Amino acid sequence: MSQIDGPLDLDTISEIPLLQRVLGPILEARAQREGDRVYMRFGDLSWSFRETNALVRDLSCGLLGLGLAKGERVALFLPNHPYFIFTWWAINLAGGASVPTNPNFTSLLLEYVLEDSDVIGIVTTAALLPVVQQLSERRRRKLRFVTIVEDEVPDALRQGLPSVMSVEDLRQRGRARGGPSEIPLDFQDVHCVSYTSGTTGPSKGAIIPNGQYFYSSCVFLRAVGLNRDDVLFTNLPLFHGLASRLGALPAWMVGAEYVLGTRFSASRFWQEVTECNATVAHTIFTLPNMLMAQSPGPHDRAHRLRAMYNANHDPEFERRFGVRLFEAYGMTEVGLPIYTRYPHRKPGSCGRIHEDWEARIVDERGLDVPIGTPGQIVLRPKLPGIMMKGYVNKSEETARVTQDLWFQTGDWGKQDQDGYFYFTNRHKDRIRRRGENVSPMEVENIILGHPEIADCAALAFPAREGEDDIRVVLVTQPDTTPTPTEIMDWLRGRMPYFMMPRYIEFVPVLPRNPAGKVEKYKLIEAGLPPDTWDREAAGYVIRRDSPQ
Repeated sequence: MSQIDGPLDLDTISEIPLLQRVLGPILEARAQREGDRVYMRFGDLSWSFRETNALVRDLSCGLLGLGLAKGERVALFLPNHPYFIFTWWAINLAGGASVPTNPNFTSLLLEYVLEDSDVIGIVTTAALLPVVQQLSERRRRKLRFVTIVEDEVPDALRQGLPSVMSVEDLRQRGRARGGPSEIPLDFQDVHCVSYTSGTTGPSKGAIIPNGQYFYSSCVFLRAVGLNRDDVLFTNLPLFHGLASRLGALPAWMVGAEYVLGTRFSASRFWQEVTECNATVAHTIFTLPNMLMAQSPGPHDRAHRLRAMYNANHDPEFERRFGVRLFEAYGMTEVGLPIYTRYPHRKPGSCGRIHEDWEARIVDERGLDVPIGTPGQIVLRPKLPGIMMKGYVNKSEETARVTQDLWFQTGDWGKQDQDGYFYFTNRHKDRIRRRGENVSPMEVENIILGHPEIADCAALAFPAREGEDDIRVVLVTQPDTTPTPTEIMDWLRGRMPYFMMPRYIEFVPVLPRNPAGKVEKYKLIEAGLPPDTWDREAAGYVIRRDSPQ
């Protein structure tokens, strides 16, 4: 991709020059070209390109009227909802940076994200306002405004919160204010702060500039060949990058229709993509297995899907459903540096390195390994502004992952003679549960708040469909005997459903090395003791919509 500036060319948007990677001009140009063509559908509702652009600019004016300054951060504490996209773009036009936040977070985890990223405003729903109200008084005082996506704010939900308003109120304020709806921005300006789970520490807020955000969208356009005639369907969570920076944004860039679902359902997936006439859909690596486990149905082949992204090549899946799976490799911190341009692919491979990046496979000393030998994937950009600027408030962690002037992914892979990369293994400490990357340390910190728990280690235990269950090994306080059920009951309301452990075991002491670090590998090698409590075997049910 070129970094030469010039007139914006919508017909070659997937090759957009670095200096043009800012939102405002792209929104305006596409709205003028597409006019009343439908941009987004959500249930029975729809918005045209022109309507979307006007709405976003009204909201941006409203935010500017509230005093949002360049670089200030606003949290998007929302489930899948059109106003996630509208307010995300409005924040960016006004010069702010959005902080997408998991709507399943309890107030404890929400407080950490808001405090760590110094959030000054929040966009949420009336249903989630009670979680916001449970924040500490100190944190609530730092919020200059709270906006909900409903039309009206119940009086009871205003208590203890500053300047609570609806998005319609915000839009009307923007219309009354008038004036410019965007401030000049550059590809180096911060677009968002995206939290990625820690392994040995708390979640880290990756500071993502405009240049990286648009580069990721451009790679997605290349990887699936998305064009103006496509209908892109996603029911994955918007607070993750797949549904947003690889969904809503690239669809706008090429003038495609974007269909937003509420959440993934294996039993309803093919009916949903059939009814909305989708041609491209999002997935993640574990979901095709869930779809294959469903009984054959009338919609298995009634759809128009030609591509699903991002998943491993699976010939059996493709024969059954008549759709091709496409894969790339990326991380929050670096976007998508490894991919294959549509329609090409090499089975088993996540692709070749993007022309704006360098990649190596190295051993534990940082030295190159022979072709075909597994090692750590390390990356380096050739252009500025196409990877994160660092982690919020974590300079040591930023230095650690960029040691030797290469980004240390912590992921293992190998490369063949033709330059294709193959992902082989993720970081050993990471837990992947229900589509979420879970920080073991955050699980441990919450459990250690229990008055009868003296020590705790959280680790992954292999589950079906390529995911993990969460195993916790506990040391109790002297003269206490909490039961697993009592611990689980205590965790409800303090821990999101996807972080709740499946396995609980008790030990007299955790194995630690001379430096005091828990030797989790010993627990993994020992396996599950026969007396380990298993939530599923015990019939203890955790639901997504359980009271939190």
